[in-house]
Amino acid sequence: MPARVRGKKIDGTLVERAYRLLKHGILHGEFPEGGFLREPEILSRYSIGRTPFREACNRLHNEQLLAVVPRHGYMVPELTFRGVRDLLETRVLLEGIAARLAALRADAADITRLAELYEEALKAARDSTALDAFIEANQNFHLQIARMTRNRELEIMVRGVLERSIRLIYLAASRSKEVPRDIQTLLKPIVEAIRAGDPDAAHDSVVADIARGQLNALGEDVWNTASHSGGRPAQAAVVITRHKETSRDPKLVSSL
Repeated sequence: MPARVRGKKIDGTLVERAYRLLKHGILHGEFPEGGFLREPEILSRYSIGRTPFREACNRLHNEQLLAVVPRHGYMVPELTFRGVRDLLETRVLLEGIAARLAALRADAADITRLAELYEEALKAARDSTALDAFIEANQNFHLQIARMTRNRELEIMVRGVLERSIRLIYLAASRSKEVPRDIQTLLKPIVEAIRAGDPDAAHDSVVADIARGQLNALGEDVWNTASHSGGRPAQAAVVITRHKETSRDPKLVSSL
């Protein structure tokens, strides 16, 4: 049921606009980690109302992009080593399965579209100033693989994990001023494996893309600063670099 304030219906488009603006700001690192969204500042900055702001924040909280601190408001949660590790492990598991299913279920039109998205990502990668375009092209490529599974639930899960991964890439890019752009090495093998209908090769190529791309973007230091969280960076590195063993032996994942 649409929200109401003082008996008046709130325009859903206002809530949607507030949601899109805040989500973009969070994912793109425009709000500092560990900081609160200051309501007066946000309302003025984006020209949105109090109720759309709060409804958008509740929605983002449900998507785990905001944390609620009683009597203080909405906070952008800090990315911990464990949070990064969990996200990457989840990408490996979900997208590895998606690649297998895509190789088995994709039709000619699906593969043509995937190849087109590969070319778009390749083009964006050649422009070192087009970070937004590059990240969007890469996301679209991976989403197409999820669509090709013909599994709506899996597509929804992959989309959510990919969206949260954007924040990692932007934060890494703000530190290093660079993101991995070796698209031919990372994405072309995925297209070729799915075109060949080879689920094993498709799986391994996608996992290799996640492992190499994310590790390159985040840097070794992310893994080496995990001691405060109780994580074991050496084993985490095994998870994202020795992708074949990780993906085929659940014990390696659960033991971290």
